[in-house]
Amino acid sequence: MRFGKVIATVLAAGLLMNSLAGCGQAAKTKESSNTETTVQEQRTGEDIVTLKVFSMPSNTSGVKEGWWADILKEKAGVQLEILPSGDEGEQKLQALMASGELPDIVIFKDNKQVVNAVAGHMLLAYDDYKELLPNLYQNADNSLRYYADNVSNGEGKAFSVGTRIQTSLETKGTLNWGPYLRYDLYKQIGAPKVETSDDYLDILKKMQEIYPENENKQKVYGFSLWKDWDNRRMALGDLLGNINGISYDICGDFLELNVITNEINTIFDEDSWYLKTLKLYFDANQMGLLDPDSMTQRFDDATGKAGAGRTLFSWWGWATGGFDTTERHNQGIGFMPVEAENIKVLHQGLQPIGKNWSVSVSSATKYPEAAMRFVDFIYSEEGAMLLHNGPKGVTWDVGDDGKPYVTKEGYEYQLDTTKELPGGSNIPESQNFLNVLPLYETEMSKEYGVPIGYKYWEKTADAPADTKLEDEWQADYGAEDQIEYLSKVDGIAVAPFAPIPPIPDDLEQISGRVGDVVKTYSWKMVMAKDEAEFNQLKEEMIEKIKMETRRYAKRQITWFKRIENIIWLDGLNKTEENVNSIMEVYGE
Repeated sequence: MRFGKVIATVLAAGLLMNSLAGCGQAAKTKESSNTETTVQEQRTGEDIVTLKVFSMPSNTSGVKEGWWADILKEKAGVQLEILPSGDEGEQKLQALMASGELPDIVIFKDNKQVVNAVAGHMLLAYDDYKELLPNLYQNADNSLRYYADNVSNGEGKAFSVGTRIQTSLETKGTLNWGPYLRYDLYKQIGAPKVETSDDYLDILKKMQEIYPENENKQKVYGFSLWKDWDNRRMALGDLLGNINGISYDICGDFLELNVITNEINTIFDEDSWYLKTLKLYFDANQMGLLDPDSMTQRFDDATGKAGAGRTLFSWWGWATGGFDTTERHNQGIGFMPVEAENIKVLHQGLQPIGKNWSVSVSSATKYPEAAMRFVDFIYSEEGAMLLHNGPKGVTWDVGDDGKPYVTKEGYEYQLDTTKELPGGSNIPESQNFLNVLPLYETEMSKEYGVPIGYKYWEKTADAPADTKLEDEWQADYGAEDQIEYLSKVDGIAVAPFAPIPPIPDDLEQISGRVGDVVKTYSWKMVMAKDEAEFNQLKEEMIEKIKMETRRYAKRQITWFKRIENIIWLDGLNKTEENVNSIMEVYGE
């Protein structure tokens, strides 16, 4: 059953200007010639205070120690106690809000949560502490204006600020998605061509046949999935779409935007990439390629198996659980991207207001100035360079030419990311304190005139040679890295900048009801005993949510029309004729 298709031209270039056209002009903070030391000067004579942090994206908890914790004490006068979030983060947030007080710092996962907290008078406005936030207003001004105009419950102040703010695209390195295969095993079976995504299954089966168990005699699988990231749908159901130019973050919980053709489908369409991904996992399970624990385990469990050599496929290079050590790579063993023909790997694109994982300060905090100092520091250029690159003078420094460079010791830490820095902990662990990076590594340093992340700096004579595995991949693909290869084959699909405001309460309620059905049935479909049951479950899912989804689509279209002066999805529902045709498709 065809369930809905909408054709739209989405988000023309320059949308940022459109999105802010109706915004009130925020007062500009006077630039300081030494804003990087302002935070430290302001805290002179104060004791170190402990801030309790509830970070919904974080996978850690407890009082944090190590080199980054020492820097926060020195620069902002704070230490952090992370409250556990885990896969019950939404319920824990609701319990905290029901109590009437939030911890000192909260990192939300979506903007609706921010609006609800503002409505409950639970957050402080950054506008009221502007004199303590010179770096925040210098480096995240667009984000603050967006949150003031669209995520403030009508109060017109910024109660939160986005993370992963990015105003420059990556020029080298890797994108977020791969896909990645155990390249040594892939080469052993003859490196067969990947014409379509379906070919991965036969390839993985052949790899499993020559490597059925790891060194500890544990069974090896093609895929090992996890459930704790699910929200309105099965989170890992997006991933085949993500390597075929599909974005799920722009148009709503149950719509797919093809950023190449500007076509919008529902995830319930017969040819949706979401359903194709579920079918891929189902087929993998039928072939013995799917970890049977997938439906019950967490992210840490799955990546732990990858680190133990029990997984052959990863959608991301960063999700291989530490398997990709320099020692293994020098032996020619490890994961590398293996792209299908005609692939269109989604590039998240520019994010001038950041991701919806946003940072707020609680109105219940006993330490508002300290909390603001902390926020200002992590959004400072200095704080960003330290968080991305490690401690200055150890992993990096500044040369006589005034440019930053990686030290000889710094390259050693890059080669072994588990190596502890002076003071304890390593760089990945420090970044995982909160599991958010306020400023992205491609942001340009105003002081040094280069991106803040070391990956984009000129290499020195101390830089290690590429590993055996990297050399082999480069020779096979005729490129230095994934971005260079994908650029050569036109294999990158850049997502448009689309800062959609929080959806209304009635849409949220419908979305929640639909989401509960979608998540449950998605996993049942993956684990179905045969194809007949898979198809039966798919039809049951669509039938159960059909009426709710029609209501959702109709209400969402009305909502899109109402916000067109804030953020315009160019061409979507712009004429009455278009609206009527959409309603006809959705059975109205």
